[in-house]
Amino acid sequence: MDSSAFAALLSCVRNELTRPREMPVRVGSSVCSMLDVRDPLDGLTREILQQRELYEIEWLLSPLFTPTEQERERCEVALPLSGIDADTEERLQLILAAEGIYCAIRYGHRERPVPVMPVVIERFLRLLHLQDGVNPLLLPLLQAWPEETERRVLTSLARRKVWQKDHWAQIFLLLWQAMVARESFDLAKFRFLTEFITSYRPKNQQELLHALTNLVDAYHKDHEHPVYNQQLEHYQGGNIRSQSCGPEIKAYRLAMTHGLLTDFSFADTMI
Repeated sequence: MDSSAFAALLSCVRNELTRPREMPVRVGSSVCSMLDVRDPLDGLTREILQQRELYEIEWLLSPLFTPTEQERERCEVALPLSGIDADTEERLQLILAAEGIYCAIRYGHRERPVPVMPVVIERFLRLLHLQDGVNPLLLPLLQAWPEETERRVLTSLARRKVWQKDHWAQIFLLLWQAMVARESFDLAKFRFLTEFITSYRPKNQQELLHALTNLVDAYHKDHEHPVYNQQLEHYQGGNIRSQSCGPEIKAYRLAMTHGLLTDFSFADTMI
């Protein structure tokens, strides 16, 4: 990796680490409890954090410094398709740690610069998966894709472990071609499929299609058997059904699943 490319990647990672963040109340409560302070921002100084064990610092700050999908995608601007080697990642870590960077953290009505400690930097870099390259089977389409933002998102998804296997990469490629042919191309479907395979871990395409079909059937059965006891319905709505299972999320999952099943059906006709 030449010096200009390294500088660009260093700048990108630095920008993501120092991007202002909002501290959730849950995290703030944990910080107050562990550091024995009334306001969590008062405990997140370099002097106080340096007195804590590394695992404590990581545990306290990991909710704030876990890379999001958007952060990973923004780093694609400076990341080679083949990824980087371990030595380059270590060099990034050492430079950022030596810089003593800060990130503006807001909690309630207060905001203050919080030091990004070396253990946090190391974890953040590790979870960016900068060493993961794109499967060679997917390189031609990614390199030729005309829209820059879409290419960046697709490349970030293509680095995921699930697509490293040639079998799944071929399915990714076939599905991509089917979406283009049907004019149904949608980044959201690729995001959903990536997370779905990662969670359900099907062994092959047949098991994947079976799992997607089961998801649709499960949601339809849930809709056909509503809860009529108002007290029980209130309990289920507030305690059993998390936000991830709310009506909007269910509608999204059904839309993604129906779209993928249609795309796969079309893909089968292309073989």
